[in-house]
Amino acid sequence: MFNYLVKIIFLLLVVLVSPKLLAESSKAAVLLIDVPFIELHSGPSAGYPVVHVVEKNEEVTVLIKRTSWLKVKDKRGIEGWLHEDGLFGLSQYGVVVNQKEILLENFQNRDVESGVMYGDLEGANFYNIYVGYAFTPVFSTEFSIGKALGNISDSDLIEVMLISQPMPNLIVTPYLGIGGGIINTKPHSVLADSENRKSTLMSAAAGIKYHVARNFLLRAEYKFSLALTDRDENEEIQTWKIGFSVFF
Repeated sequence: MFNYLVKIIFLLLVVLVSPKLLAESSKAAVLLIDVPFIELHSGPSAGYPVVHVVEKNEEVTVLIKRTSWLKVKDKRGIEGWLHEDGLFGLSQYGVVVNQKEILLENFQNRDVESGVMYGDLEGANFYNIYVGYAFTPVFSTEFSIGKALGNISDSDLIEVMLISQPMPNLIVTPYLGIGGGIINTKPHSVLADSENRKSTLMSAAAGIKYHVARNFLLRAEYKFSLALTDRDENEEIQTWKIGFSVFF
């Protein structure tokens, strides 16, 4: 089974370093002002003062989105915040702006993602929290901490994963991951030979992320792990989990 896991990891590495995927990039949305003017605020709230006015037939580039506000930049490099209601007065390449496209682009260009998940780890209830950082729309890394509560034993897991999203432009985004970590298992039995076990983990994962709305995601994942023990045989671990996350 160890050779089988190595083959899986090798195939995942091929996908992760594919030049085609490295070439993937998302273009910032460029919007045309179709109303007499729009006002840009200094921050993402109506309470911030108006710092700039962009007139009709000028273009602005969307930089980021925070809650219901978009940070944009005009052709002179002046930046400011626009409420999403102002999108009704903008167009993109002659087409009225679709707010869902702006939200999707914000999802693709996210930097930080954090969430909680629940599932099954070899029959035990599994709870997991994680935080991730995206280097590009395709590649990201994640740090996770998990707790498995079973009838025979409990386990604590710490893992670091490298994630690849081959198709980041989809609302439902599949992903692959490889990584490693540590699992510490504590048997419930008080027998002398039932001692705590600490093992190194090698993992391969596959899952999907669904952009629900704004900054929220639903996520489902399957993970196959190999615990490298000091016993005669290594331990195979399968984990199924589902959860939600927010991104920034």
